[in-house]
Amino acid sequence: MKKKFIILFAALASIVSANAQIFYKVSGNGLEKPSYIFGTHHLAPHSVVDSIPSVKSALSEVDQVVGEIDMTKGQMAIAAALQPFMMAPADSTLRDLIAPGDFDRISKVFSQYAPAPGITLEAMSMMRPMVASAIVSIGIISKSMPGYNPNEQLDMFFQTEAKNNNKNVIGLETPEMQGKLLYTTTPLTKQASDLVELLDNPAKIVESGNRLNQAYLTQNLDEMTELSEKDDSDPKFMEALLDKRNADWLTKLPEIMRTGSSFIAVGALHLPGESGLVEGLRKKGYSVEAVRK
Repeated sequence: MKKKFIILFAALASIVSANAQIFYKVSGNGLEKPSYIFGTHHLAPHSVVDSIPSVKSALSEVDQVVGEIDMTKGQMAIAAALQPFMMAPADSTLRDLIAPGDFDRISKVFSQYAPAPGITLEAMSMMRPMVASAIVSIGIISKSMPGYNPNEQLDMFFQTEAKNNNKNVIGLETPEMQGKLLYTTTPLTKQASDLVELLDNPAKIVESGNRLNQAYLTQNLDEMTELSEKDDSDPKFMEALLDKRNADWLTKLPEIMRTGSSFIAVGALHLPGESGLVEGLRKKGYSVEAVRK
């Protein structure tokens, strides 16, 4: 459960295994120029890019940047696309889903960690519980994890760099697709119980976030995967979040890379494992090599 909230919000040292990498070069299989895959993490600072000097040179060489969605269209447009999926059914508001005693108790904690004044749990009553969880998670992490800046997102950094250099930005999916996945896959009753659990012990998400961030900063994707599988209690959500999306993206990436060399920046957990993008591209005949410097 805790990892789900970290994944939602809208985080480099030793190499310990073949999957302990966040940056790969993709070549062969008819590609005229190589493409690259970079695994991002929402809690990680921009300084990660400076820790791998070849990242910026690769970014300057490619024709286009590919992300999960095109974030350069503007936050207002993205928010408008997500809104229908964030709203709860009329008979399933937070007040309907959460017992009165629990609601009153967690409301106080929510207000303590809300990322901005005036954001209350009561004011979010018409939203799905996972929306409230995502929003308060930003506040908890921001106030408890040194160095975290919610305005520094690696995915946005790469796409902004592309736009600043007149390169195309391509989204692998639409905001609507993400909204449906993030907010409707998990049943509302489960979302509500997860929200209560989160606000009854906010320290757990901080501990979990710190461990996940440390695994990322040491480029240990195996450990990131292990931590996520251990701490998330909704296998259906994780399958939809990772495996099914990877399978979809693997049908799109060959044509995208064929039309132009690409810098592909997606969440780090999409890279490792048998169903990950690295092995998936290898099975399609590409050479996928870790870039270590």
